[in-house]
Amino acid sequence: MELGGKEVNVRNKNTKNSIVLFLIFAFGLPLICVLLEKGVFKSGIINFILFGIEAAAPTLSAIIVTSIFNVKIGIRKFLKKCYIKNIKVNYVLLGVMIPIVLLVAAKLTWCVFASNTTFMKGITVKKLLIIAWSLIAEEIGWRGFLQERLDKPLGYLLAPILLGTIWALWHYHFFWLGTMSAPLILFWLGCIADSFGYYWITKKSKGNIIPVSLWHFTENMFANVLLITPEYNHGSNIPYLLCVVYSCIMAIIISLKLMCEGRQYR
Repeated sequence: MELGGKEVNVRNKNTKNSIVLFLIFAFGLPLICVLLEKGVFKSGIINFILFGIEAAAPTLSAIIVTSIFNVKIGIRKFLKKCYIKNIKVNYVLLGVMIPIVLLVAAKLTWCVFASNTTFMKGITVKKLLIIAWSLIAEEIGWRGFLQERLDKPLGYLLAPILLGTIWALWHYHFFWLGTMSAPLILFWLGCIADSFGYYWITKKSKGNIIPVSLWHFTENMFANVLLITPEYNHGSNIPYLLCVVYSCIMAIIISLKLMCEGRQYR
């Protein structure tokens, strides 16, 4: 029993250390990249590569930390859990459909009040590549690595709130570079709301992150195609506010569902 207790303590310590190291890398890598982008490589291919590295910091951090703290599991098994095991087509489809429904609902609501607004618009190839990068750049870290480690001590209500807050704060480098224009408070609320949806669909997929990665990608894509952010609406925050409101409604519904099904997530 004493040995078992020591093993548990060691495991808990390793979990805490792995979380701390993950966050150091996840927040530190973008900082280094931004400093290089602003000070040395202000344009060109190297600037673009650095932007890709900073966007992929969560995934890179998860892989690095897994290789340090989970030698027995290994990166291959970790990635297999994230992408190969427990692929469920119904949740893959939901991962695409839910963000489309939320964003289209927000856009249609906005069109009621602003009849002259453009409903949708195409995007450049460069923008498409940047958005497509989100398929692998973040969710290995956030939902594949960090959510799993926050879930056990915090549970199905607090874990999404904390992870959503960390996720929102992590975007500091995009705001610093001026590539994001979302209102900060609304963005934070949106990240928390989305984290409930991401938590739910990842748990339903038993750790497989394909559905949540598609959700993330689809949300980013349609937010641009449907012109949701203020930069597309002459500085108006209302379309983005409507999107966050619908996301919060979704989060409340999922929270109630999680509370009803709570035992299976403990």
